[in-house]
Amino acid sequence: MKKFFQENTKLILLALIALVLAVRIPSLGSRPLWYDEAIAILFSRTGPKAMLQGTLGLVDGTAANVHPLLYFTLLWAWMSLFGQKVIVVRLLSVLINLALLIVLWYLVQEMFGLKQAVLAGLLFSFAPFQVHYGQEARMYGLLSLWLVFATLYVWRGIQGDRHYPWVAFGIFAALAMYTHVLAVFYLIPLGLSPLFFRKLRLVRSVLLSTLIAIVLYLPWGLQLPAQIAKVERAYWIAKPTLADLVQTVLSFFSGLPIRANLLPATLFCAILVIVLAGVQTFRAARERDSHAEKAIWLIYLSAAPVLLLFLVSQIRPLYVVRGLLPSGVIFLLWLAWALAPRERRNVESYLTIGCLVFAFAIGLFSNETYRGFPYAPFENVNDYISSELDEGGVVLHSNKITMLPAFYYDESLPHTYIADSPGAGSDTLALPTQEALGLFAQPDAISAVGDAQQVFFVMFAREIDEYEALGAITHPHLSWLIENYSLEEQTAWDDLSLYKFVSLD
Repeated sequence: MKKFFQENTKLILLALIALVLAVRIPSLGSRPLWYDEAIAILFSRTGPKAMLQGTLGLVDGTAANVHPLLYFTLLWAWMSLFGQKVIVVRLLSVLINLALLIVLWYLVQEMFGLKQAVLAGLLFSFAPFQVHYGQEARMYGLLSLWLVFATLYVWRGIQGDRHYPWVAFGIFAALAMYTHVLAVFYLIPLGLSPLFFRKLRLVRSVLLSTLIAIVLYLPWGLQLPAQIAKVERAYWIAKPTLADLVQTVLSFFSGLPIRANLLPATLFCAILVIVLAGVQTFRAARERDSHAEKAIWLIYLSAAPVLLLFLVSQIRPLYVVRGLLPSGVIFLLWLAWALAPRERRNVESYLTIGCLVFAFAIGLFSNETYRGFPYAPFENVNDYISSELDEGGVVLHSNKITMLPAFYYDESLPHTYIADSPGAGSDTLALPTQEALGLFAQPDAISAVGDAQQVFFVMFAREIDEYEALGAITHPHLSWLIENYSLEEQTAWDDLSLYKFVSLD
C-alpha cells in the first residue's frame, strides 16, 4: 500500500480534486442566494472605487462597513470576466476550495505522510462545514486558503533555518487580514507556534513576519479605528455563551443548522469522535510517537483561535462561527492523523469512522435540504409578483434582508425597503454603502409606499415574533399597511411571507 501511494501521488491528488468538484458543483444552484451573498455580488460589481467609498465613507465618525475588500475585488474581477449568475459566482468559491485542498495536501504530507494527506483530503471533501463555504459567495473560503498557506510556511520555518518561510508567513498573514479581520485570532496562536515547539531562536523570525505583515497591511490598517468604531456603534452579534462553543464543535463536524430530531445523535457522535481522537493522541504522546507533538499542535491551532475569539467577545462581541472556518480545516487535519491506520484497526477506529460518516451524512443532508431563514425562493416570489403587479404598484420589503436578494433576481420590479432602526444591532447598511449600491432605504412605510394603489409587502415570518419579543403588539410596518390598505391576499413561501395590499379608495 505504501508503495502504491508513493508511485501514484499526483494521480491521488487529481482524484481528490475531482471528488471536491463532484461534491460541490452539482448543487451550486440548488439553494437561492441569501442577503450576504446578494450584497457581495451587488457591492462587488460596483467596482473598486465605489467599494472603497462604500466601505470607508464615514457616518458619525465610523466607517460604513467593517469588511476589507480583497475578496470583493477578486469577485469583481471574476464577474467582469464570467458574469453574475448564481452558479458562476459560487464557482469562484469552489476554485478557491480546490486551491485550499492542494495546500492542505502538502501541509499534511510534509507533517505526517501520504496516508494522512489522503485521509485529510477525503475529510475535507465531505465535511459539511467546508462544503457549505466552498460553495457560498463569501470570503470565508479565501480566508481559510491564506491561513492554511500561512500554517504551511510556519511549519516549514520551524523545520528549517531559512528565512523565506517567515517572509511568506508575513505575506499570507497580510492577505488574510485583507480578507477578514477575524484572521488575527488565528494568526496570534499561529505566530506563537515556535514557543509551542520550544524553539525560542525563531522568535526573531516571527517578529520579521509580523513586521512584514504590518507594513503590507498598513494602508488598510490606518482605517481600522473607524471600522472598529462601526462595530462598537452597531453590529448584530450577541455576546457568546457556552452554547456557542457547542455550536462551533457541531459546525466543525456537521455544519449548522441540522434538523432538531437529529441534533442529540449528531452531538453525541461529535463528542465521541473528539474523545476517541483525544485518547489516540494521548496514547501516542505517552508512547513517545514522533508524530504526537505535531498532532497536539493541530489541536492547539484548532482550539486556541476559538477560545481567544470567545474570550475577546465577552468584551466586544465578534464571535461568528463561520469566521472560524480555518480552525475547522485544521481540526480535520488532526482527525486525519488520528484516523490513519496503524498496525491494525481496533473497535475505537471503526467507531470513530462510523460516527464521522453519520455526522457528515446528517450535515450534508441538512445543508442540501434546509430552506428556512435566511433563505427563500426569491426568484419564484418575484415571478409571482410580476404576474400580479398593477401599474404604479410597489414591492415593499420590511428591511434589507429580503430586499437585496429579491433585487438581484429581478431589478426591473419596483423594489423599495425600510431602513433599520438607527444604532440598532442590525443597522449595518450605512448610507455610503447604499450610495455605492444605488439602493436607498426609506425611513418608514409611508415614505416607501407614497401614493401607490397596490403594495406587495415582503418579510420573513419570524419578524413578527421578534417584534412581539420586544413588547410590540404587532409588526409596525404591517400594522400601518393593514390600517391604510385592504389586505387582499397573504401567501407563504417557505419562511417568507408575502402580503398583497390594495388601496381602500
